[in-house]
Amino acid sequence: MPAPSQSGLNIPETARDGAGIILEQLKSPTSDDIAAITTLWIATGLIPAIRDARQDIENCVNSAHGSLIIARHPQNHQIIATMMTGHDNFHGWIHYLAIAPDIQNSGLGRELVTLAEDILRAIGLSEIRVTIENATAGDFYAKLGYDLIDGAPTQPTPVCRQNTIMRKSLDQ
Repeated sequence: MPAPSQSGLNIPETARDGAGIILEQLKSPTSDDIAAITTLWIATGLIPAIRDARQDIENCVNSAHGSLIIARHPQNHQIIATMMTGHDNFHGWIHYLAIAPDIQNSGLGRELVTLAEDILRAIGLSEIRVTIENATAGDFYAKLGYDLIDGAPTQPTPVCRQNTIMRKSLDQ
């Protein structure tokens, strides 16, 4: 039976996708979970190697508007993917979508984005947004129906790193 999430939705605490991968809403991360997530985020370039992800993880799991979804390997239960999803009462957001390098292009990223869209649509939001930092991520989201927001920065400048914001209507 699904358990109520912090966002007020009934999201299963654990579920398996078609490949046996375990999807879980992480509500009480252990030190090992945080270390594994930090390692994954560093390996995928989401955060620099000198950063600890603990604060971002704690902010998400303690938020009334956020969920941290992880995917675990079916045999060894290692964390192989993450995604934070939440909202600001106006727009839904996806943050920290990370897929272990050895399973990228397996469809897991698409599955997680679809899950985020379903969660945010159920809340009643009509638009989801994502901040991207590289062309590969932009291409991935474009294939899923996301468009650039007019006027959003589209490339880094020599002085500071700028991100691009893409969006998708959830009314479709």
